[in-house]
Amino acid sequence: MKLQHLNKKRLILVDLDGTVLKSDGQTIHEKTAQVLKKACEDGHTVCIVTGRPHRATMRFYKQLGITSLMTNFDGAHIHDPYKRRFKRLVFPISEQVVFDIINNPVVKENVTNILVESYNKAFVMKKDEFIENFFHLDDVDDDDYFIANPYESWEGPATNLCIFASKEDKKDDIIRQLEKFKNTIKIQSGHIYGNITKASTLMITLTNKIVNKGFVASILAQYYNKDIRDVIAFGDQMNDYDMIKTVGYGVAMKNGITELKNVADGITNFTNDEGGVGEYLERLLNGEEV
Repeated sequence: MKLQHLNKKRLILVDLDGTVLKSDGQTIHEKTAQVLKKACEDGHTVCIVTGRPHRATMRFYKQLGITSLMTNFDGAHIHDPYKRRFKRLVFPISEQVVFDIINNPVVKENVTNILVESYNKAFVMKKDEFIENFFHLDDVDDDDYFIANPYESWEGPATNLCIFASKEDKKDDIIRQLEKFKNTIKIQSGHIYGNITKASTLMITLTNKIVNKGFVASILAQYYNKDIRDVIAFGDQMNDYDMIKTVGYGVAMKNGITELKNVADGITNFTNDEGGVGEYLERLLNGEEV
């Protein structure tokens, strides 16, 4: 893959986990950080597009020194953290649908835990270390996190609803019930984020039906007046699939899943732990064939 028209200032979209972040989920490889910072200095626009909530994204946003729009929950929350010149866009699941789902008899009988999130608060029915770590529930101070019964305490729409099945076969029963809500929700599993554990296999994550990273890529391209064919994007998992397909230069990580590599325009030469984004983007922006 080689960039056409090197003089153009690009919109560069980056996923976090498994892409910009190393496998510890806490650090950015020095090469990747260096190249992304230089891209901003050279007039390109770098945007983080992640499944993570705002609270678990801000420190990387600050570390990279970017001031662009940020996208969380795979597109359910688009905002301008610093300048606040962009009116926040939130694409939620309605309060009524949230309650209809969690009160469905089959769901209610077969779940062990429930997480309900909006863009700035989260309720977990029972304290659970996996949920706290996976969803970064206590990463920053400006979001509210409660251990509380959502049946009694939750109010308002949700950007993310996650339910944990008691057993694998019960998960299928729950998903069958969720078909009743197919006009308003999108059903995803823990596999989509690439962190596969016993707990994640029992996890069913629900978002607004229209939300995906490809949809976000188009919004960001329009906002920054970029032809979508000139946009560069990096990702590693199935939640990056629509974004990689939508942009002109979609790059899958070497450590990414095969399904994503099959539709990508390019594959990094190195993994996320080896600075794959930095090495590939630097060569791409320099006009090299990669």
